[in-house]
Amino acid sequence: MNDSVLTLLQEDHASLGHLLVELDGELLKANLSRAFELLDLFWARLAIHIRGENLHLFPALAAISVNQSDNDLPTSQEIKDVLTMLRSDHNFFMKELARAIQDMRTMMGQNSARKEELEDLRRQLQVLKRRLDRHNHLEEERVYVWPSLLFDDQALANLADQLQHELHNLPQRFS
Repeated sequence: MNDSVLTLLQEDHASLGHLLVELDGELLKANLSRAFELLDLFWARLAIHIRGENLHLFPALAAISVNQSDNDLPTSQEIKDVLTMLRSDHNFFMKELARAIQDMRTMMGQNSARKEELEDLRRQLQVLKRRLDRHNHLEEERVYVWPSLLFDDQALANLADQLQHELHNLPQRFS
């Protein structure tokens, strides 16, 4: 089984998880400058991850017609339902991160942050992390496995290339 899509996106999840851990550590130390850099990077990296899924993976899965007689495969309705849930999560993540960025910009503008503000931000990011962990589990256990079950090797290679391109398409400020 060709699991190039699974491996690529799992590795990106792990990398994003490490960024969140590092961000939390900087917030604990009240290192606003470094915390803001990490939050901005996490936001950008998650956005391009989501972009890759929304532009390439999800449409490819949604377009496939699944033979209902094969019990090992997801049904077309299951694919549709799971993708709807994942898109809702994506919207939540982007809205919450935009709010966190706005809060950090306010703290940076004041060149200081009260301990309560940093704790509020950490709690906000912990809520996001818990939902992201559930979201990632669903993707890794089901959605990222589906391409290897549903697509031929050429389609899988094309999808992996498209996703790889998106994941390396960071905004200019991170060059």
